[in-house]
Amino acid sequence: MTSFQANFIQNMRYYRKRAGLTQAQVAEICEVSNGTIGNIESGVTKPSFDLIFKIAKAVSVPAADLFKETVQEIKLSHSQVEVVRERLNVAVHDALQTAVSETLKDIKFDTFH
Repeated sequence: MTSFQANFIQNMRYYRKRAGLTQAQVAEICEVSNGTIGNIESGVTKPSFDLIFKIAKAVSVPAADLFKETVQEIKLSHSQVEVVRERLNVAVHDALQTAVSETLKDIKFDTFH
């Protein structure tokens, strides 16, 4: 199997899962057997051009995206997400504080007695 074929298989699986579809659902949409989609994803068979376009339509991506270098999804654990969220909150807070203080230093306030 070439790296080109491996990329296609990995991208097809990625986009299918991202669309929330099972192999059976993609097969039904593409009007082929469940085994056909399974065989394509396992590298046993190669899809026809017509089937490539049907698969792309089923998973809502342009057909060319199925041939791009392998798509990788970054998965973070819950604790990693919390760390990112906390750091983002701190960064936003600091940026707002700086913007407000810079704005206020240029404003002249009248004091009333």
